[in-house]
Amino acid sequence: MERFTVKVDGSGRILLPAKVRKQLKLGQGSKLIARVDKEQLVLTSREQALREAQAYFSKFRRKGELWSEELIRERREETRRECEGY
Repeated sequence: MERFTVKVDGSGRILLPAKVRKQLKLGQGSKLIARVDKEQLVLTSREQALREAQAYFSKFRRKGELWSEELIRERREETRRECEGY
């Protein structure tokens, strides 16, 4: 893990070194997710955050199960019940 120093300017902004931006494929306008973890500031790319969320939630999915299909099935059942009420 490489360490580097960044400086906070008068507006509270930090500048990531070009080497880091290139390594992480960050261009102008790229967005990062920031969080404070105890005494640390942690920056994560949106892509990495998505991968971490997918990995976390995949632990709860049974093999072969697609949550999207289950959601569609539930929505269709709700629609059917609502239509029966009219």
